[in-house]
Amino acid sequence: MRRLWARQRGPLKPGAPDMYEEMVDDRRYAGHGVRELRILRTDSVENLLRDDVEIAVAVGVLTSARPVLTSQWDRKPLRLGPFEPARLVRLVEIGCTDSSHRVLFEGTPTEAYERYDSAVEAHIDGMIAGNSYRPGKDCGRCDVVATCPAIPSAPGLLGISGSVLTRRSWSMTTGRTHRRCPARAHMESLFLPRDDLAEDTEAIVRGKAVHAWIESRHRRTPQRPCEPDDVPGPPEAWQYEGWSLTGLQARLGIQMIGDHSLVCPLRDRPEDMEVQPERTVAVYDPDADTVVVAKTDLLYRVGERWTLRETKTKRVPHEGDLLDQFPQLALAVLLARAGALPGNGHCAVEMERLTASGPVVTEIDTAAPDIVARARSVLEPYVTPWHADARYPAKVGKACEDCPFTRWCPDAAERRGA
Repeated sequence: MRRLWARQRGPLKPGAPDMYEEMVDDRRYAGHGVRELRILRTDSVENLLRDDVEIAVAVGVLTSARPVLTSQWDRKPLRLGPFEPARLVRLVEIGCTDSSHRVLFEGTPTEAYERYDSAVEAHIDGMIAGNSYRPGKDCGRCDVVATCPAIPSAPGLLGISGSVLTRRSWSMTTGRTHRRCPARAHMESLFLPRDDLAEDTEAIVRGKAVHAWIESRHRRTPQRPCEPDDVPGPPEAWQYEGWSLTGLQARLGIQMIGDHSLVCPLRDRPEDMEVQPERTVAVYDPDADTVVVAKTDLLYRVGERWTLRETKTKRVPHEGDLLDQFPQLALAVLLARAGALPGNGHCAVEMERLTASGPVVTEIDTAAPDIVARARSVLEPYVTPWHADARYPAKVGKACEDCPFTRWCPDAAERRGA
């Protein structure tokens, strides 16, 4: 079926919009009294979790939808064609990488409507009445990000202007990946299915486990500071959120978590302080036509003062330029100066390093001109080459060893055949 399918419905409850529209997309088929929607997945369907609400909405709309005669963007409300009832409705998902498929629903219209119950209607009503914005990594693909009230505008944030491509999003991860291999960064932005990665080093696993444990403590309700004995165990081996540690790494991880309690931002703070763990910050730089996305470790407010704290685990504390060692700090400095963080341009930035010899917290002066200039200098090699790149060439070699996209990369295939 070439045309989209949609249906129009009245208010779900008093005070709701007079009419709203539901639409199904993807591959649509009809014939011999059967309506079928095929949802294409980039990965195998065996690896996917299914949302019962999504299934219920799809089959409910599929059962009573009409063909859309106008463009979904040109006119509201949509103009719909005649309704042709079906005797059978089928919803199928197909994995494009391995031809896997699974029937999510097959039944009569009556059975389809039974899936679309009051709980589903309440869920949809909540979305319609929500009136909320959720800035994040998907903002780079949004057509209205330049005028979105939830996305601050920061001209000159990245220090570049013009664009060789359409609007894109950039993060510190994007910059690092592009430096290592532009093709990998491009394939990552396309959300191609990944192959299994090489195993992380023991230090990386320890860092992720420690980070996840501390984050969970900061999310507790009511909020309270981390305590020295608030640690995982046993010391010989412990696991948290899938990260398993044994031996020296397990003991070192426990020590680092205990050391964090000595410098925890919630320590000796007033009860009304605000804490936002792992908040995603998005800001639009119109000069570069780029949405910058940053996932912060912890944003917290004491009184009127906001602070962003990044936390890293290092067995041995390295001396030297922190901005150079941790480029995300350089990005934090520029975000703070641009007013993209809470605090109206006066958000402080801290680095907490958890080491074998104890915790170290360093505050970065975001108002110092030399610090801001240094931050721009540190970020430049992560931003400028990516922004100017329209071809994304592969750097065949060492970067291929742990790349999860080699099966999609012609250059990697040639290297394997050489």
